[in-house]
Amino acid sequence: MSHSPARINPDSRGVLFLAVGITVLLALASFLLSYAGLVAVAAWAAVPAWLSWAVPVTIDGAILVYTLAALVFRARGEGARVAWASLSLFTALSVAANAAHAWDAGQGDPRAGLGAVIAGLAPVAVLLTTHTLARLIIAPPLRAEASETVAAPWAVAAGRVWAADEVGEPEADVAEPEPEPRDERILALRAQRWSLRQIAEEVGVGKTTVERVLAKAVA
Repeated sequence: MSHSPARINPDSRGVLFLAVGITVLLALASFLLSYAGLVAVAAWAAVPAWLSWAVPVTIDGAILVYTLAALVFRARGEGARVAWASLSLFTALSVAANAAHAWDAGQGDPRAGLGAVIAGLAPVAVLLTTHTLARLIIAPPLRAEASETVAAPWAVAAGRVWAADEVGEPEADVAEPEPEPRDERILALRAQRWSLRQIAEEVGVGKTTVERVLAKAVA
């Protein structure tokens, strides 16, 4: 008896916790690397040494906030243009500041270029890990528009059927037989408990005519 090999369920709680844990560690490591460069760059902006920690917290913290905000807005179906623009601005600023600090520290060393690239990747890693973490924990938007698009033809068809039932089919113009034999025939069929529609079809007149003949007979 053959057995299919056991496979990991990607939607299981254990896999989710593992992925979230690894992503958080990568985000923290990236944040610390960027933190070191931005603290040093704070002096370029004449920020006091005791307040230098606020520079990386503000810049890289904004990357975290706007990444989460953009994904939440998208999940709600709301516009996230401002969040994405702010995210791009702070990411570019962090990359430029880290790369400039690494290049300045190299002081003309050919290896300073590579160091600047590595330093500039730290805030990019913060962005990517935050984006990945948010996608792991935030539910994707529902495909409501697709469902409505599929359902619309059925709704239109149902509306047409309902309208047809309400209005009714137009009565065909038929040549009515002579009144006296026709009226007697209508009264005779009604006496046999035929419905108005059955009488109209049998005699070849409209249902309104049948009603009028019966009303006249009662009067």
